[in-house]
Amino acid sequence: MLAVLRAQQLMKSMKDSILDEVYTSNFPDEEVDDTSRSVALITDVRSDLELPGNDDFHAQNKEVEVQIYYKLDGDDPDNFETNLKHLFVQNGWVMTDNRGHTVDPNTQQLTVTFYFTYFEIEN
Repeated sequence: MLAVLRAQQLMKSMKDSILDEVYTSNFPDEEVDDTSRSVALITDVRSDLELPGNDDFHAQNKEVEVQIYYKLDGDDPDNFETNLKHLFVQNGWVMTDNRGHTVDPNTQQLTVTFYFTYFEIEN
């Protein structure tokens, strides 16, 4: 399964999520300037080949970037982000980077970016 789809399914299953939608690859046009909703965008970063042997590989480390755009005047996202990190780690992902909070210069929305990796053994 594509890592972005695996991550999307996981995030959509999250209880008490403050996200209105979770997208993969890109935002639809109508979502780009909408500051009334909290949304996430999951994109592929890379797939590294692992477990080499017999002139082949037998696993992959699949990394995704999770960008979250919080609605304007929304609640403090700290608890949500902590729960999100727990959700990924408890489901076999490793958090490889946290780029911290920034403010989108165009929409003034608070944003955060996380990187997660999933180790998948090939069948």
